[in-house]
Amino acid sequence: MLFRLIKIIVRFATLLCSIGLLISYTSSVIPPQKLWFIQLFGLAYPALLISTIALTIVNVLWNKKILFSLLALILGTFTHAKYFGVDFKSPNLESYSENEVKIMSFNARLFDAYKFLTPELSNSKSEFYDLFQSESPDILCIQEYAEDASNKRIISPEEIKESGGFQYSTTTMILELKNMFSGQAIYSKYPIIHSEIISDSTQTIRSLFADIVKGKDTIRVYNCHLESIRFQKDEYSLFDTEVASSKTYLSRIKGLVSKLKKAYPLRANQAQKIIDHILTSPYPVIISGDLNDPPTSYVYAMFDKHFSDAFYEGNLSMTRTYAGKVPAGRIDYIFHNEDFAPISFKTWKEKVLSDHYPIMASFKMR
Repeated sequence: MLFRLIKIIVRFATLLCSIGLLISYTSSVIPPQKLWFIQLFGLAYPALLISTIALTIVNVLWNKKILFSLLALILGTFTHAKYFGVDFKSPNLESYSENEVKIMSFNARLFDAYKFLTPELSNSKSEFYDLFQSESPDILCIQEYAEDASNKRIISPEEIKESGGFQYSTTTMILELKNMFSGQAIYSKYPIIHSEIISDSTQTIRSLFADIVKGKDTIRVYNCHLESIRFQKDEYSLFDTEVASSKTYLSRIKGLVSKLKKAYPLRANQAQKIIDHILTSPYPVIISGDLNDPPTSYVYAMFDKHFSDAFYEGNLSMTRTYAGKVPAGRIDYIFHNEDFAPISFKTWKEKVLSDHYPIMASFKMR
């Protein structure tokens, strides 16, 4: 009797997970301005996929029908490939020159100015210095960048330039607190001949681009940071038992849902404005940044429609770029147009310096 009940529960769970998995595939095609909650299924895609696979295996062992769950898995072939970094086509490198460029994108979370990390960095300035020096990218894009000469934990612009051999930089800076200025930044070993901020009344987190000259080539690099969900301790406490909150569990859930409902449409609007700007570029483009959305999201699909994800040149993996306890997964990206061919990709996880991991890609240029 008990075993029969367990079988019924497993079959019902298989059905629910399979349906949830099918809905998650639609998160890349349904605009959040119309049905924002569909994005939640896209966010839950990894858990739904693993659950569906596990339950399908259990049903096979029990000689039960698996047609529906198997069909749900097969229908998501392209979603699985996108998430795990499987590319069905590779560029012909013979059509590209030997001219290469290496770019790093990193949400530095104000260089841990407020000691967010646990355990905290003993010397945050030297940790960031060592990272930029050891990896030595040609172009460094930093989100949640900060400058504050009075805070000894924050690496200075001069130290960043010294660490990576950068000679040029451009930033978007807004007053954060007292002496601190924050925004996004682009550092380069090659001349920056022009840069601009992309913003409007709806974009509270500004993005920017820089036109960079490398030899005889000019490339345009975008550094983007789309709308954050703006978690506070009440939301973090849902994922981390060490974070205390005085609110009830239901109240915290409602707060989380409210912030998600607001953030998803905002990110889509911001992404459209940035993409519209990128498509007018007279130069080859590389787009880096923190999109705050996974590869199953509508925002990712907006970029993926026009550009290629350099992550495909990395190892086959279910990697994550968000280092915090919230299960956000891969939300940081480096995209490019057809003028570049990625030859390597890396997510740097040797040490946690922020709530994001730095990502790097090297390209050959036409």
